[in-house]
Amino acid sequence: MIDRRSLLLLPLGLAACGFEPVYGRRTGGGPVAVPEMAQISISPIADRAGQLLRNELRDRLVPTGVSREPRWRLDVALNETTSDLVILRDATATFAKYVGDAKWVLVDLSNDAPVTKGRNRRIASYSISSSEFASLQAEEDARRRVMTAIAEDIMLRLGLYFQRTDG
Repeated sequence: MIDRRSLLLLPLGLAACGFEPVYGRRTGGGPVAVPEMAQISISPIADRAGQLLRNELRDRLVPTGVSREPRWRLDVALNETTSDLVILRDATATFAKYVGDAKWVLVDLSNDAPVTKGRNRRIASYSISSSEFASLQAEEDARRRVMTAIAEDIMLRLGLYFQRTDG
């Protein structure tokens, strides 16, 4: 079990390792990555899952609204699959997994050149019940969890890019 002294020393350890929250403030007082992220235009992403992912990205990257003159464009290609995991003797499934796989590219709009790219994959499982409505809701919840996690991953990767390059 962790004692109180260890908890008090934890912030010192984090400060010494160079940890900076993405939405925190630098020593000079300015935000770490928010100004650069606010200049990203997010391209539309196909299908319902793409809409969820785009909304999650907008909430994280440009919470104050898209810039009138964006400097970057984020293109995302999303692939989603579902598969049954537990199949009973009567050939009915009781458990499934939802997989979201996003390939993304950040493009500099001044020269239309990609500046960074990545791939994020997340998996969520859900129960399949005898009620069709409950099963659909469980699948939708898994989809939302995956899209939220992918958006968080992309935001962190972009924040790291902007911290390393200073925009």
